[in-house]
Amino acid sequence: MKKFLLLLIGCCALSMVGWSQDPNYSQFYNNPIYYNPAMTAINNGLTFRANARNLWGPIPGRFNTFSGSFEAQSIFKMGIGGNIYSDVAGEAMLRTTGGYLTYSYRPVDTKNLIIQAGVGGGFISKRIDWSKLTFSDQLDETLGDVNPTAFNRPDYYRVSYADFNTGLVARFNGRTRKSSGAFKQYSMTIGASLHHLSQPRDAFLGDDQLLPTRTVIHANANLLFNDLIYSPGFIFETQREFQTFTVGMNLVNRPFTFGIWFRNRNAALSVKSYDSFIFTVGLNLPSQTANSWRVMYGFDMTISRLKTSSYGTHELSLVIDFGDKILFGRYLKNRSTRRMYQCPSDFKGYQ
Repeated sequence: MKKFLLLLIGCCALSMVGWSQDPNYSQFYNNPIYYNPAMTAINNGLTFRANARNLWGPIPGRFNTFSGSFEAQSIFKMGIGGNIYSDVAGEAMLRTTGGYLTYSYRPVDTKNLIIQAGVGGGFISKRIDWSKLTFSDQLDETLGDVNPTAFNRPDYYRVSYADFNTGLVARFNGRTRKSSGAFKQYSMTIGASLHHLSQPRDAFLGDDQLLPTRTVIHANANLLFNDLIYSPGFIFETQREFQTFTVGMNLVNRPFTFGIWFRNRNAALSVKSYDSFIFTVGLNLPSQTANSWRVMYGFDMTISRLKTSSYGTHELSLVIDFGDKILFGRYLKNRSTRRMYQCPSDFKGYQ
């Protein structure tokens, strides 16, 4: 009983501080426009994505995040996308729902190099049920939750605001000579983004508190060795005092994908900040209706002090890619209006 009460208090505390930190995904590479609007349609064509994450299943309350997105290549070096998501956290059912429209443009677009900028704007709504929160003064060491709380619950239960983000990304590819390079082909991407540019007022953070800006830096590569594709990468996120650094690699042996990643609570890789190992497995296949579809499952094995209570996290993603689709393509008058960048054919479906 005592262990359960301590765990319950911890969950309430996590819910309280979690209000100032955005949800994140272990498979960040399968949800690119959530992290950077400049990634919109960077792979050309039309892509649909769906992501589901179940965090800390045994802990009381739900910690679930769902998202869906689309991104489409358009004419005149533009990309158009959209992203919706829903996040539920804690005993008080703190639910955040939002939707964004994203736009990208390529000022540099050559066969082997692109530089792409992007912006996004959307609307966020949060709501909470204050009556379901349990505070420390309600708990008795022996009897549990039996006391009234002195906490003055606010009258509001919902806040809404507009939100904006921006980003920049560069991608380049190349081919090595068979006699001089360890790998045949490579494709590399590096980018950065800023979120909550307008720093909207969020009543759940406290009186006169603004939603802190979130910074994301990410990079990944695809390296072709014989018939294997090695896909190393990392992502670093910082928002107020919260930091997350994830690094690792996927290995693609068609049609299967296997990966191992490591998450730390800061970029210093301190032993005291170790958070989890992430194991992924996936399947990538062509189909009659799309160029490719990919489904991936990931398991976060917690190695922090929560490991005895959280039992890890499950994440599932689905990606459907139509590489030959172009919005407003019937208005193309000549080849110069098409995007010039050509992703190596071996990497299509894995970017």
